[in-house]
Amino acid sequence: MIALVDVNNFYVSCERLFNPYLINKPVVVLSNNDGCIISRSQEAKNLGIKMGEPLFKASAIIRQHQVQVLSSNYPLYADISARVMSLLSDFTSTQEIYSIDECFLDMEGHENLQDIARKIKRLLWRYLRMPVCVGIGPTKVLAKLANRCAKKQDQQSGVFIISNASASELNNMMDDLSVDQIWGVGKALAVKLQKKSIYSILDLKQSNPTWVRKFFGINMERIIYELNGVSCLLIDNQYVAKKGIRCSRSFGENVNDYIRLAEAVTTFSGRAALKARSQNTGTNAVTVFLSTNPFNKEHRHYQDAITMPLEQLTNQTNLIVKAALSGLRKIYKQKVTYSKCGVILNSLEELDKLSYPLISPIHNRQANLTKIIDEINNKFDKNSLHIAFQPLYPSWDMRQSYRSQSYSTSWSELLLVGC
Repeated sequence: MIALVDVNNFYVSCERLFNPYLINKPVVVLSNNDGCIISRSQEAKNLGIKMGEPLFKASAIIRQHQVQVLSSNYPLYADISARVMSLLSDFTSTQEIYSIDECFLDMEGHENLQDIARKIKRLLWRYLRMPVCVGIGPTKVLAKLANRCAKKQDQQSGVFIISNASASELNNMMDDLSVDQIWGVGKALAVKLQKKSIYSILDLKQSNPTWVRKFFGINMERIIYELNGVSCLLIDNQYVAKKGIRCSRSFGENVNDYIRLAEAVTTFSGRAALKARSQNTGTNAVTVFLSTNPFNKEHRHYQDAITMPLEQLTNQTNLIVKAALSGLRKIYKQKVTYSKCGVILNSLEELDKLSYPLISPIHNRQANLTKIIDEINNKFDKNSLHIAFQPLYPSWDMRQSYRSQSYSTSWSELLLVGC
């Protein structure tokens, strides 16, 4: 059996962990530059606030019902996510972290699944105040479906186990759900399925898998088998290093001068290099891109990108920054107002699997220096030591007007307790 554990309204739950004032109040969390609503408390959902809705469209409801609005605090969410996944790993030796707020657990060896599911809920609430739902089924698709039932059916108290329902009860539930409610089927695919008279999850379950594969591919065939209890999608707990790393942002305010663009490229290059070092990979090419706002009809749209080769495979910040700035100078145009830029590290290779060593004395000295810088930044603050051209408080940084503190990831923003 497989369990799918999902934190309810994760971003909002993280904010409530350190700000009890938000409990039982309608709360929404916004996307980059405070653009759209990407997380809602149940109270906000009950008011009719939609997922992905632009903030300005929901402003009337927000004012009327005094909805609490918060900017995304990604360092906080990533840290809480790591703590959640660490606690869940104690329940199994096979865990697949599917996203920032959900993971699959192999329940083999556990006899009383209901008790284990409730223990998971108690543990995460006791130590992290994270409300979760647990769905358990014989396959990953059925575990996902079970988790949905645990969320939507109040009588389930946040736990639903497929094997506890009879075949007729399960089929009735599937018949009540449109086909786009199953994991792996989006809106566009659902429209195509409906044209083939597949409207509900039950319709999909009862379809001929070979026939479905002919029209929709092998993934849909696997989903049908999984709905019928035949496991095709195994839990993947093997860490795979990323083959490419992209760091970019839409600016909080437009940029029309080279200096601030260079600041942004330097910042993004440093972040990308740090991510490469964290997975012990290196690159031999850096891509820089920039763009104006494509929706601004008053100015002609301009975008460009360039890939700069490196002399050798590396993840050293100074070498990547140097190449990135060299590329920026080639594609930068004066008298153009830019809204976004970014850096991509291409074709990453794992350094410990190379058939040849990186033995350049200069590279080794730089690697030792970078290691010390990383250790200092990890111990104190991520920007304790950085390239001088990289600003601490850039004017172009994304808008976060309602951002909470980084309660668990920054020494300067720790909660103060009075005695």
